[in-house]
Amino acid sequence: MMKKILLTLTLLITLLCGSAYAKSVKFVQITDVLYGKGESADILEQAVEDINNMSDIDFVVFTGDNTAGANQELLKDFTTAAKKLNKPFYVIVGDKDVSKSKHLEKEVYAKKLHKYLGRKSPKELNYTFKQGNVVFIAADGAKDFITMPNGYFNAKTMEWIENQIKLYPKNKIVILQHFPLANKTNNDLLYTANAVEYLKMINKYDNVISVVSGHFNKNDEVSLNGIYYIVTPSLNQKCYKIIEIDEDNGYQIFTSLVRMD
Repeated sequence: MMKKILLTLTLLITLLCGSAYAKSVKFVQITDVLYGKGESADILEQAVEDINNMSDIDFVVFTGDNTAGANQELLKDFTTAAKKLNKPFYVIVGDKDVSKSKHLEKEVYAKKLHKYLGRKSPKELNYTFKQGNVVFIAADGAKDFITMPNGYFNAKTMEWIENQIKLYPKNKIVILQHFPLANKTNNDLLYTANAVEYLKMINKYDNVISVVSGHFNKNDEVSLNGIYYIVTPSLNQKCYKIIEIDEDNGYQIFTSLVRMD
């Protein structure tokens, strides 16, 4: 009898230890906040309150079109609202966020964003960070010299992305950007201009597992050549997405669309 009890206790301890060391990365994606438009400020405030009550979220990412237009005051107000999060967060640039004609070209946007978010925030619009064994690449595909809704990743950015992928061959890679690559939309104006070239580049590497984006204002997920392409609706549609990467089970990706109404 005693042997059976000891065996049961040993099994229980093993299971508990296994669950304690289970590895996963869990984050929230918020996209197309369009701060300054309609009820966007109130919706963001509600989303921040929701997320602050979640104990298992590692970070939050805003994947572009953070403001309704290229405006420094809107950017400042957006960052003030985002800083109410009690978790780390990262900001990606979208097509509506920058405009040279409105004196908020990408270089200025990056400097202002760093100023508002503080010294620990990235100084560039292209940057990487690591969570667990996953490396996240934040990529800028916006245009600031002309107001256009479609994305374009210039040669310098494409080279930088590929170099980052090569730099972490033993890590899984998730790319965070505003503009989708493999997902479909009924609006041809929203497509990324050089998506085919971009897809060919990342398909050369087996450590890229996902591209997470917004822009299409729809919920869409598709797997292509072993890469999971995630698109999330605008926060103005009262939606955000929870994304979990299970490191212990082959880096499987699980998503949950949260509807706030």
